[in-house]
Amino acid sequence: MLGPYLTNSGRLSDAWTLFGTTIRAAQSLGLHRDPRFLNPTPSLRESALRKKLWWWMLHMDQHYSLTLGRPLGISGIGDCPFVEPLTTEPAVLRTGECVNHLTVLGRQILSSAQLTSSRIDQLSDKLLSILDMLPDEMQFNDSWLADPSNIPESPLDEHAVGEYSYEGSRTSVLTCD
Repeated sequence: MLGPYLTNSGRLSDAWTLFGTTIRAAQSLGLHRDPRFLNPTPSLRESALRKKLWWWMLHMDQHYSLTLGRPLGISGIGDCPFVEPLTTEPAVLRTGECVNHLTVLGRQILSSAQLTSSRIDQLSDKLLSILDMLPDEMQFNDSWLADPSNIPESPLDEHAVGEYSYEGSRTSVLTCD
């Protein structure tokens, strides 16, 4: 919670420094490991939380590295698998899979010692194949350049806020997937 606060307060360098300590704490807790291999094996809920935290940390590590022009703080992704989706909706599943693959590809690019022309071509081809995984309604459309007001609503917007009934009253609840 402190990292995003510091980042949003314009103290990105402080957030990056704090994140280094956070990485080591996470690794000492075994967040980088597949929860099935831990002894004792955590509950399903704790396993899902551990995976979500680890993949969020991989994403934030890339963010800090790209923004500050510094090397990655996490050298590999560990053996922690992707978080299992909590939905069966195809657009959400495909988007989540795309984000996971982009995270891995981004880390491969950032950790490359030398980017030769052939390596850039390989990574570009991988990127294009990942972007093709996006649902049709999220694929880029050239008409958006001509008329930015024509950009459609995201099919994922409806998942950001859901309405739930609680003891007879309707309540809006923010959900974070």
